[in-house]
Amino acid sequence: MPVNVAIVGPAGVGKTTLFNALTKGRGADGVGMVDVPDERLERLAAAVKPKKTTPAQVRVEDTPPGSRAQRVAFARQADVLVKVARCFGVDPEPVSELDEFTLDLVLADLASIERRLDVVAKEARAGKKDAQLETEALTAAKAHLDAGRSLRTLNPDAEQKALLLGVFPVTLKPAVYVANAAEDLLPGGGDPAAKVTRLGASESTPAIVLSARLEAELAELDPTEEAEMRHGYGIDESGLGRIARAVWGSGGLITYFTAGEPEVRAWPCERDALAPQAAAKIHTDFEKHFIRAEVTSVDELVAAGSMEALRSAGKLRVEGRDYRVQDGDVVFFRVGR
Repeated sequence: MPVNVAIVGPAGVGKTTLFNALTKGRGADGVGMVDVPDERLERLAAAVKPKKTTPAQVRVEDTPPGSRAQRVAFARQADVLVKVARCFGVDPEPVSELDEFTLDLVLADLASIERRLDVVAKEARAGKKDAQLETEALTAAKAHLDAGRSLRTLNPDAEQKALLLGVFPVTLKPAVYVANAAEDLLPGGGDPAAKVTRLGASESTPAIVLSARLEAELAELDPTEEAEMRHGYGIDESGLGRIARAVWGSGGLITYFTAGEPEVRAWPCERDALAPQAAAKIHTDFEKHFIRAEVTSVDELVAAGSMEALRSAGKLRVEGRDYRVQDGDVVFFRVGR
């Protein structure tokens, strides 16, 4: 399944414009699949010359119209939130507008936490095991939310996070800030964008500065014209590329590759995933029937030209079930039946 990214934020910040830029106008009904640019995939394809090249993808969804409750429900379904801030127009106040939007999410989580606390209190009185641990985690989360803060800034440990995930908290989701700036203030975005960047830094959250309107215009140009126009604005990379990298980092993702004559493909995968778990991204049966992984790097495969050449030279590393797949690995999974 692709990574699900929701574009969210206050009204009038350019969410739909950004959606159209990312999907290059190919989205339908506010949903689009977006190829993630990766120069490593291009290098592999040039070396292996496969019949097909398939990039990693993210599923991008624009906030649909609706009530506050509906907007919260929409955000709750995403893997990563892209929070757009207005850094253009008359008197932009991006941080205060974002705070107002975040408050809706905080209140929704607070209601969920309070409902669960009522249930856990009864379980604790009934002597249910681990109810006390969950009560402590929920109580700490409630205090944090009562102060108007997202659960992401609580930095719960792994055990606390696992307990909190049971209430599907939206403010615990990974996030990326996008400062949607005026074109004439690029590449830095001016003081409004600087405020968003500082907000991101205070929350250890990536912040990207771009102009959604400019990105939408650039998406319609051929690559040469696009590069020339970006250069004129002092921008050396597309907004898609920067957002994709931020989503990968914030969402705890890596990319590994499979490479052969039929297809060279990039696969998104959770950081520190064991080899059988990574294999399941290709097919769920691969995890159960995993035997071993044959692993190399992009550079080694590009130099050799094929996995077969590396295998013949004895240069493929053989890894077992305990191997944690690394970003940039090229992997051939051996599976049984």
